[in-house]
Amino acid sequence: MSARHAKGTGAPHAAIAPLLLGAMVGSLIAVKLEAAVLCALVALGTSAVVGAERPSRAWGLGLLASSALAFLLNLWLTPGTPLAGWPVLFGRAATREGAEVGVLLLLRMVGAFAAVQGLRRVWPGERAADAAARALAPLQRLRVPVRETRLMLGLALRFAPLLRDEAVRIARVQALRVGRPPRGPAERLALLRAAAIPTLVSSLERAERVALALEARHYALRPTEAGGQVRGASGAVRWTLAGLALATVALLWRN
Repeated sequence: MSARHAKGTGAPHAAIAPLLLGAMVGSLIAVKLEAAVLCALVALGTSAVVGAERPSRAWGLGLLASSALAFLLNLWLTPGTPLAGWPVLFGRAATREGAEVGVLLLLRMVGAFAAVQGLRRVWPGERAADAAARALAPLQRLRVPVRETRLMLGLALRFAPLLRDEAVRIARVQALRVGRPPRGPAERLALLRAAAIPTLVSSLERAERVALALEARHYALRPTEAGGQVRGASGAVRWTLAGLALATVALLWRN
């Protein structure tokens, strides 16, 4: 998705971002299955409403593999009531409590990931850094470098895709120079090192050019706006209260 398209489609849903933040925080701190289900449903539903993109195949496979591994580890490593019909591995039996903890962890991961996908939609590009800077603006009086941190995060978010594409291009060029697929761990490591060094040099050169361009334009840190750029202040307040309520419920729902 292009930056222009993201900018045009993400702005109308920017007010709902606090609800996604509440769902993400609630998913991360939930200790009850019901609270995790609530946060996951809110995160999935809100992300669908704002039109969040589906994760890539690599992200999906990684999330599935990590979730399965976490579930199996909790299943056999958590003490409790043994489950009938499950094998005993290394002297440990699968337990009912382990299955419950595994399901809870799976729901927490799904809720947090869905909330992050939704936030990527409503806060495309540097808007996430701007929103965090507005929330932390009072800390600037305590000499916390909020504006400087926002600048660094904004540049990182803007140039990370460029660095990724540059790394892929250099890796392909180095692979073509070899003339054949690598054989064995030693050749794979050598090919990785051959691509990593030029990528690092290219990143440093790009950073130097960006610094010179900012200095030549007399770039100054723009002040953080306390009110933000979100339309509909009353709507933003409602979503903020809803997000706080969701995170509070997940925090206090422990019995």
